[in-house]
Amino acid sequence: MNKLTEWIKQHQVTVFFLLAFAITWGAVIPAMAMSSETRVLFQVLVFNLARIGVYGPALAGIIVTRVAAPEWGERSRGARWIAFFAAWILAWAVSCLYVRRLSSGEIGLPAIIVLTAPSAMLPAFVVSGVFSKVFSLRRYLSTLVRPRGSLVWYLVALLTFPTIHVLGNAITQLGSSGSAQFGSGIGMDLVGRTMLEFLFVFFFAGGINEESGWRGFALPHLQASHSPLIANLILWFFWAAWHLPIDLVEYSREWHFTNRVVLLPFVTILFGWVYNRTRGSILAVALFHASMNATNVLMEVFPVTNAGHALLIAFGLFAILYDRMWKKLPADHPATY
Repeated sequence: MNKLTEWIKQHQVTVFFLLAFAITWGAVIPAMAMSSETRVLFQVLVFNLARIGVYGPALAGIIVTRVAAPEWGERSRGARWIAFFAAWILAWAVSCLYVRRLSSGEIGLPAIIVLTAPSAMLPAFVVSGVFSKVFSLRRYLSTLVRPRGSLVWYLVALLTFPTIHVLGNAITQLGSSGSAQFGSGIGMDLVGRTMLEFLFVFFFAGGINEESGWRGFALPHLQASHSPLIANLILWFFWAAWHLPIDLVEYSREWHFTNRVVLLPFVTILFGWVYNRTRGSILAVALFHASMNATNVLMEVFPVTNAGHALLIAFGLFAILYDRMWKKLPADHPATY
């Protein structure tokens, strides 16, 4: 056991990626295989397996941190339980509303409440880690509730993807008709669904579950020995590969190439840019991820455009040049391990 612990300490990034893939693929692939089952027990199992699976990066980061740096100390148990229950209730409410909307009322609210309760403990478990007795775990997750950096960068995180999406549509319309007219489909219903999507992603589908791992754990370790540019490109490869089981089933090869091979490197660089600019804030990139995925709802009114893709790539190139991302960060930078 001691030899294994020492090996994990010396290969933390490798172990992180292995665990993240093992947890995610080990839960998601069986869930996908059982998704056609109509029996209630299987549907409940599929739902919760999928939720556990997407938490692979966060759980991997927590496991490696606890094994590699088990620095124990005193901490108020009350604070951790308060954080756990507060996050659980909030995530549970968001999950109930989200499933209720997707089911269009076909599933009763009592059944939804029971179905979503277990998986809502996942974000609660991660957030409550900020008050863990393990010092290294507290340091690792602290920026989830104690964000660093200027407010400006949180606005960048929230507004970048919606702005690129809307501007891409405006440019496309100007090029085709000489005027930019924004649509008729914008209303309170769209705003409400976008906000619900944002909150759901933040808790379950890219925010806390992914960013606590990819940026919160892997990126600072990679930036300890590589420049931000190289570290983010390494992370892009694993981030794209991690999505493969779902991508291969849900999307076409053309979509996969455009989104994971062409665009995702620049998305990864922008995420790394925001993370570094906020001095290693997991909250900032979790909000960034939620904002990015929430634009899927806006596609009903603002469809994806090549102009939007070009703007995204241009912004990524700007970030590289503006921060000289080919240069290593100082060893004492908060975004390095």
